[in-house]
Amino acid sequence: MNILALCTSSTSGSIAISVKNKITFISYLDIIITHSERIMPQIDFGLKQSKIEIDDIDLICLANGPGSFTGTRIGLATAKGLCYSHQIPLLPVNTLELLSCNLYGCKYSILPFIDAKMGEVYAALYSPELKEIVSPQNSKPDEFLKKIREPVILVGDGISRYQDIIKQSRIKYETALPHQNIPLASGLISISSKLKEIPEFDFDLIAELEPYYLRKSQAEIVKSEKDKNKKS
Repeated sequence: MNILALCTSSTSGSIAISVKNKITFISYLDIIITHSERIMPQIDFGLKQSKIEIDDIDLICLANGPGSFTGTRIGLATAKGLCYSHQIPLLPVNTLELLSCNLYGCKYSILPFIDAKMGEVYAALYSPELKEIVSPQNSKPDEFLKKIREPVILVGDGISRYQDIIKQSRIKYETALPHQNIPLASGLISISSKLKEIPEFDFDLIAELEPYYLRKSQAEIVKSEKDKNKKS
C-alpha cells in the first residue's frame, strides 16, 4: 500500500509518504511561510524522492484538527482536491489522537494538551493503546485537569503554556520529550496501519467532511456577539 499523509493543523507542517508499507519520505517545516505556499511543492518533492506519482497513492491520511483554523482548512482542501482528481480514499484523524501516537505503548494514559489560545486548550485522554478515555474537547486547562483521576503523560505545546496550572492541579504526571510534542504526518501512517480495512473512495463523504474545530473561530465568535447585541 502507498500512503500520502498530511498534517497542517499547527503552525508547523508535516508530510509523509509510505511506499509498499515502508515510510520513504518525511518532511517537517516550521518556517514563516503559509501552508498554502509550501504544501504542494513538498508533496511533489516527496513523490519524486519516493519515485512514485500521485496516481500510485492508495490512501490519503489527514490530521483534520483541532488546531490552527487556517492550517486545518488548507490541509483539508488540499486532500479533497487530490482525492477528487485521482479517486483516492481519505482517512481523517483527530490531531489529538495523532499527537498521542507519539507516546503509543507508554506506561501511563496519554493526555494531549494543545494550546487553543484565548486561555483554553484542546485536550483528550487516551489509553497507552490510543483507546479514547475522555473525548476530545475545548476547555479551560484547569477545568479539564479536574477530570483526570489517574497518572498521565502530558504531550503538546500546552504544557509550557500552562505549566503553572498543571503543577497546581496536583495530578500525577510526567511530560513528553520536546520532539514528541510535535504532531507528525508519519504518525498518521502508523495509525492507518492498524486499520482492519482501508476506506473506499466515497465522493459524498469526502465532500461533506469538515474540519474538526471543536470551537468557533475568533471571527465567528465576534460575529455571534455582534448578532446578539443587535437582537438585544
